[in-house]
Amino acid sequence: MAEAATALLALWNDVEPALDAAYNEWHAREHVPERLTVPGILWARRWGRSAAARMPRYLTLYGLRNPGVLDGEAYQRLLREPTPMSRRMRPALTNLSRWVCRLVEQGSLDEASHLAAWTLGAEPADDGRAAGRLLAERMPHATALPWLQSGQTQPVEGAWLVCMPLDSARVRDPLGPPGAAVYARLPVG
Repeated sequence: MAEAATALLALWNDVEPALDAAYNEWHAREHVPERLTVPGILWARRWGRSAAARMPRYLTLYGLRNPGVLDGEAYQRLLREPTPMSRRMRPALTNLSRWVCRLVEQGSLDEASHLAAWTLGAEPADDGRAAGRLLAERMPHATALPWLQSGQTQPVEGAWLVCMPLDSARVRDPLGPPGAAVYARLPVG
């Protein structure tokens, strides 16, 4: 049986338009697979916004054994010693927001072609439509990425992240509040 995640790393970002194709190639084939070599990073899912919304275009979710994985030497080494392509991409990332979260409900995102994602200031009520949702509570005082430069971040506001898997039939009528960002699944590897 696979180890269950107890924490979540959620990263939202945009990228300079001229580097979008290079970003997706690097992110899918190098960056995310490299993160999956870190002991305690259990899974990763990439998503690209498929409908207009106030959220950044890309969302990457990582399931963690616990939040301490991000303080471990294996992960910290990746931050300190980026690959040449990572070094090239870092300055091109914009509107970056990084949440370290306690994973309350993991849900199943494995088969979802799309995802509705939104953030809330207070814990959402379980209204009976929650089957399969991912629910994560943002942990205060998470360490910022050491390489970020002024102007690269744009905070995603809230204390709770809610993600609902959507099949292709539900993309136009997602569960969740108006304004939920709808993301399409992107490849990894």
